[in-house]
Amino acid sequence: MMLRNKFQLNQIIQRLSSVAFYTLPLKASLPFGNYLFYKFSFLKILLYLTFPVAIVERSLPFGGLLFFLMLFFGVVRNPDVPYFVRYNACQALLLDIALIIITYLLRIFPLAEFGLIAFVFTLSIFLFAIFHCINGVEPEIPLISKSVRMQI
Repeated sequence: MMLRNKFQLNQIIQRLSSVAFYTLPLKASLPFGNYLFYKFSFLKILLYLTFPVAIVERSLPFGGLLFFLMLFFGVVRNPDVPYFVRYNACQALLLDIALIIITYLLRIFPLAEFGLIAFVFTLSIFLFAIFHCINGVEPEIPLISKSVRMQI
């Protein structure tokens, strides 16, 4: 009985930590959704979800880079961490990299509509990943999941 409870607690911790990793790309997409935050005030709850990531990134010099390296080497490349957690951490990091590339492209070609589309897609991926992580299933995101499996 004690072993079963410990296993269930371990599963819950793995699922919640996997959900927490997806707040990183969500935080990176928030600047694209400024218009939607103004139009739909209930979306401001996303700011509270990403608040811990913002604190870490802003409290340290090069906080975003340090946070990225900490997740990559501490979680993704650590064989002691369960596969499910490593998979979701790597997928969240690759989504974050994709959003960084989109941010640079939008600085070169300022298209506000494309930024809104990027925000909506990221929010959809976030909700999709939360649903799958809570159910204990690896979220399959086209192009990203294949790259994740090659990384791990």
